[in-house]
Amino acid sequence: MHKLNKLTLKQREELFRQLRISITHHSNAIEGTTLSFGETKELLELGHTAGHKPLGEQLVILGFAKSYDVVVREAQNPTHLIDSSFIKDIHAIMFEDALKVAPEYVSKPIGAYRLDERYIKGVDIELSPPSQISNDVENLLYRFKSNNMSLEDITEFHILFER
Repeated sequence: MHKLNKLTLKQREELFRQLRISITHHSNAIEGTTLSFGETKELLELGHTAGHKPLGEQLVILGFAKSYDVVVREAQNPTHLIDSSFIKDIHAIMFEDALKVAPEYVSKPIGAYRLDERYIKGVDIELSPPSQISNDVENLLYRFKSNNMSLEDITEFHILFER
C-alpha cells in the first residue's frame, strides 16, 4: 500500500481502471461468460454492447463492475469490517440490474448464499456444500480482519472465499 501512495492521482486512477476491467473480465470468464477481454473493456469504458452476445451476460458484467466500485469505495473506510451482510449486499448489487431485465439469466437467490452444488470448470477444487457455506464464511471472516489486510491476505481470503 505504501508504494500505491507514491503514485500520482492520475496513475492510481489508471491502475484502478485497468484492475476494474481485468478483474471484471477474468472473474466473469471463470463463471462462463463469453465476452472477450476487448468486449468487456468496450462495454465498461464506452457502454458499447457486444451485439452477438447474450444481454444477460453483459448486464452481469456491468453489475460486477458496479460491485467492484462499491468495494473500492468502502475499502477507503478503515473502520468498516467486511461481514456476511456486506458480502450478500455486494452479491445483490452485482445481479440486481440483470434480474430486472433478464431474470432467466440470473441464478437465484441473489443477495444470499447459493442453494445448489457448484464446481469450477477446469479446476480440481471442492467447493463448500450449500449447507456449510454460512459457517465457512463466518469462520473466514473471523480469521481475517478486513480492515487490516495485506495484499497477500486479500489474495488468500479471496481464494478461500471462492471455495
